[in-house]
Amino acid sequence: MMLFMKGGRAITIGHIILLGPNTEDRDLEHELVHVEQFTRMPLIFPILYYIELIKKGYINNKYEKEAYQKARNVYRGK
Repeated sequence: MMLFMKGGRAITIGHIILLGPNTEDRDLEHELVHVEQFTRMPLIFPILYYIELIKKGYINNKYEKEAYQKARNVYRGK
């Protein structure tokens, strides 16, 4: 898959998580947050995510920030 060839480690589409060969600690937890986000906003989440991505980029995307924070909390036992 092209994503994994470009260095991506994982992607979530709805309730489907695809993990690539370079998966790191916390990647599954991070992707599970995206499943949770999709569950909260099933039809609109993909649109909101890509609007946020276009406007703010990957690093400043609020949905990515939430996923990274919650994945860190899992590893810290919070």
